[in-house]
Amino acid sequence: MKNLEEAEEFFEEKYQKDPEFKETWDEMELQYHLAREIIKRRSELGLTQKELAERIGTEQSVISRIENGHNCNLETINKIAKSLNSKPRIHFEAI
Repeated sequence: MKNLEEAEEFFEEKYQKDPEFKETWDEMELQYHLAREIIKRRSELGLTQKELAERIGTEQSVISRIENGHNCNLETINKIAKSLNSKPRIHFEAI
């Protein structure tokens, strides 16, 4: 879990100092948030990417791409959540 915390600190600092990074981050924040949540829950359960992939009937490379911020559909999100003994929640915040 320490690596995830270090990564979050790195991104927060970069976000504050680099306008180009900030713009890109703002555009991709939802994907990155989803990726962090999957990594966090998978780590809590002690699962590897390969084990998670096997649970949902896909390849490890698919999980890797999702955890690296690539898009995935709601069906895949639901499969991942179920396999992690979780359920996804979506809400809107005023900006």
